[in-house]
Amino acid sequence: LAALVRDHFAILKVGPGLTFALREALWALDAIEREWIAPEQRAQLRETALARMRAQPGHWQRYYPAQGEALTIDLQYSLSDRIRYYWPDPAIEAACQQLFANLRQSPPPMPLIGQYLPQALRALRADRTPLDPAALVMAHIAIALDDYRHACVPDAQS
Repeated sequence: LAALVRDHFAILKVGPGLTFALREALWALDAIEREWIAPEQRAQLRETALARMRAQPGHWQRYYPAQGEALTIDLQYSLSDRIRYYWPDPAIEAACQQLFANLRQSPPPMPLIGQYLPQALRALRADRTPLDPAALVMAHIAIALDDYRHACVPDAQS
């Protein structure tokens, strides 16, 4: 990003970077839920998102020619971030809300949060913000946004 700014690139597209950070944070919360919440109560956000993407491939089919496990990796982690088009899906939104509710009802221990969202945990501790799943997601996204700010204003303080 800093090199693009230095070289006078006219546009830094922030959206894909932030939606990529959103997915990172949500997958981290999903991993925390897998370790902390009883199987029958889990929201299964990751499984729900992948199932919806496979059921409606219109947003990714032209971009991901892979099959099998390689396709599963592309659907989740590709830098083209096609998953961003699926976040508004009602089933995915419901799973996300259930994930947040599960982690609010049974807050995981800090070391578990630190394992999956260490930078967000540090940011929340510094701000003395309550450890809430939504706050962790926003802190993780803010860290990604900081990369853009530092690229544009190298001396900016976080």
